[in-house]
This record gives sequence, C-alpha cells and structure tokens, in this order.
Amino acid sequence: MTSDDGLAQVGVGVMSDMTRSRLAGVPVIALGRMRRLELPAAGREVRYNLANYAYRDTFGRETFAYSRRFLLGDRVSRFDDTMVFSERRGCIVNYLGSHQDIAAELHLEPTEGGGVRMRGGNQRIYQGRFGLKLPDAVAANAAVVETFDEETERFRITVDVAAAGRRLFGYRGWFQLTEVPLTAEQIPPGIRPDRERRQD
Repeated sequence: MTSDDGLAQVGVGVMSDMTRSRLAGVPVIALGRMRRLELPAAGREVRYNLANYAYRDTFGRETFAYSRRFLLGDRVSRFDDTMVFSERRGCIVNYLGSHQDIAAELHLEPTEGGGVRMRGGNQRIYQGRFGLKLPDAVAANAAVVETFDEETERFRITVDVAAAGRRLFGYRGWFQLTEVPLTAEQIPPGIRPDRERRQD
C-alpha cells in the first residue's frame, strides 16, 4: 500500500443483545462523549453503522481506523479506534478514541471455524509524552470473536469486556460490509484521530 492508496469498508449491522454494567457507565460516558469513545446503553436489536478506513498515518504507519455509530432511539453513541502493528511489541496496538490517550495490545489467533479471535493485552494511558501501564487488577480485558457466515453473507461478532473479574460491556450480533477504494484525501472529516501518537 502506498501513501496515496487506501481502502474503505462501509456497512450496517444489528446487535441482537447488548449489555453494559453500571461500573462502565459513569466515568466512561463523561470522557467518552468528548473523545468519540462512548459506550452505548444496554438494549436488544440495536442497529449500528460502521465504517473502516485503511491509510498511512503521519508517521508512515499502515493504519486501520474504525468508526461505529450505535443507534438507540434518537440517541447516537459513537465509538472510534485506530490500529497499527507494533514490531517492537509483536502485536497490534489499538488506540481508543479521538486523541489516542488509551492504547491496548491486541493479539490475534484463528478459530477452529475459520474466524479470528482477538484478545486484549497490556494497556497504557498517555498524558502528553508520558505513558502509564495499567495494573492487571484494573485493566479491561477484551475478547472479540469474528466469523463469516457463508449462507447469509454476514459477519458474526461477539465482544466481551471485563475487569477485575466482572463483565463491563458486551454485545453479540452481525454486520455486512462493502469495500470501496479511495485515497487518503477522500477519508471523510472526523474519521482520523484528532491527535496521532507515536508511542506504542
């Protein structure tokens, strides 16, 4: 992929079952609305729009940006993140939100059914140039499984996020994607993070 090449995936989906603990609500919502990192409330048959963009960031790294908009009645909750591969860590680093203040390792492995399993690793919170590794006791542990259903031509997804042995957030559902080529200049405003972080 050259610096002018890119790829977009746009689609829609439905979360048949979405849960959120009270522990995940108050502090995350307060910060999330300002950082495009808002966890949607619990619900069933929750519709959402998704858009993924592949491009090179300002540091020349191949980057994949995810943008999710969950629709609950008149309420829209947006959750954005960007992923890069870290050679130093030997895994993907997932930056959460619009300012990349939170970084989490993401380890991938195949499932028996031909899907992919993603599990979280070490997590860091950044303030300026300084990063703080979160202790395991308070770090959120994410587990994601994606598979493709050939019969329905839909992706199936299961997400579970827990901390200190308690489930904080999760959902199960499906989504469909359409791929379109584009250049970096064609990525819509507000998709790329407001601030990019070199530290991984």
